[in-house]
Amino acid sequence: MIKVENLICGYAPNKPVIGPLSFEIEKGDIACLIGSNGIGKSTLFKTILGLLKPLGGSIVVNGSDYHANTPKEFARMVAYVPQGHIPPFPYAVRDVVVMGCNPNMHELSSPGKADYDTADEKLALLGIDHLAERDYTEVSGGERQMVMIARALAQNTKLLVMDEPTAHLDYGNETRVLAQVKKLAGLGYTIVMITHVPGHAFLCANKVLAVGKDGYFALGAPDAILTEETLRTLYGIDIQLADIALKRDQRRVKVCLPMTI
Repeated sequence: MIKVENLICGYAPNKPVIGPLSFEIEKGDIACLIGSNGIGKSTLFKTILGLLKPLGGSIVVNGSDYHANTPKEFARMVAYVPQGHIPPFPYAVRDVVVMGCNPNMHELSSPGKADYDTADEKLALLGIDHLAERDYTEVSGGERQMVMIARALAQNTKLLVMDEPTAHLDYGNETRVLAQVKKLAGLGYTIVMITHVPGHAFLCANKVLAVGKDGYFALGAPDAILTEETLRTLYGIDIQLADIALKRDQRRVKVCLPMTI
């Protein structure tokens, strides 16, 4: 789905922020991008999304160099879920979701029945169809994040890029969002997400991209990459990993425990 080779990202030719990086994200992957604040994670995302021009290297999405596509063509390949969204107007939730259909609509056309059917389908997929007629400004933060995911799904792409999708959510809503991320991967979606919680990778990801200072970069399965030594390198604190068995199915999962508190 995404192939990156020797990618260098930044805001000016002589001021690279991150890179060079090379990695591949394949169909059905949940890839967590982790690292400390200010390390360049969002800059990398902006470059992958075409909002910043690479300072070097290449990005190929679905076998196509994304520079060769118009914005609408690119939006048919990649959907973006922002970290947070401030609603400017009290649109109905259903109308917010149907906005995701825009890349597949003709210029200057209005949403038709097929577009609203798509919106209803995505709301039902995420289990939030009961919110369809609610004002978007009045739903909770967790519900709003689900609406943003539904809007991204309405673009009818199988590749989702999420910037801290659980930021600012309470523990319950954080868990619900992660459960939906895992469900979508099971349905064939590919998800690349930034997270500041390494435990998220153990819970739902099959791939980790860890970025740190002085060009540090590691790619692989969470259990292989997120060792105590790597976490110390990334965050500058001592972290102990504990291995526990879940009561529901005895599946073993690692949890991170800071040793500095």
